Amino acid sequence: MLTYSSLRLPVGLDRLVLSLAVFNEGFLFYFHVQHRPPLDLHIHSLLLTAVFGGSIIIMLEVFLRDNIILELFRTSLAILQGTWFWQIGFVLYPPSGGPKWNETDHGNIMFITLCFCWHFAVALTIMAISYTLMYWFVKIKSRRSGAMELGELKSSERNSHINLLNGSDEE
Repeated sequence: MLTYSSLRLPVGLDRLVLSLAVFNEGFLFYFHVQHRPPLDLHIHSLLLTAVFGGSIIIMLEVFLRDNIILELFRTSLAILQGTWFWQIGFVLYPPSGGPKWNETDHGNIMFITLCFCWHFAVALTIMAISYTLMYWFVKIKSRRSGAMELGELKSSERNSHINLLNGSDEE
């Protein structure tokens, strides 16, 4: 919130603090799984992949501002982290008292790994669909409003500056 105040703060401070917060979350989860069954340990280690990956991407955004690829990847990892928390809840605490998972079965561990890959694929699909829809929406909106192309906009700005310097009122 301080980055949006009138204080003069460094440009990447918001991303730096967010990166440290996400790293701290991962650090807490890393030590959360001590002496747990193999399935529980594996589920949480997959979560750590999303958390630490997000922390690294956010740290990169400190130095590479306004990079759409990093922003989309950060958002997809945040979606992955959120959906994976739900998956962890359903595996470790089955709803309505369903049967518990065998936490030592290697087949269950491999199935959970496959589920993680599906969660990531769905997160990337959500991001691709959202990006495509917003791209089309902005494209259609800009056609309707008759917005000028960027090159035309720059040349009209240049002409208005020249006219202003010459003392002319013409645009």
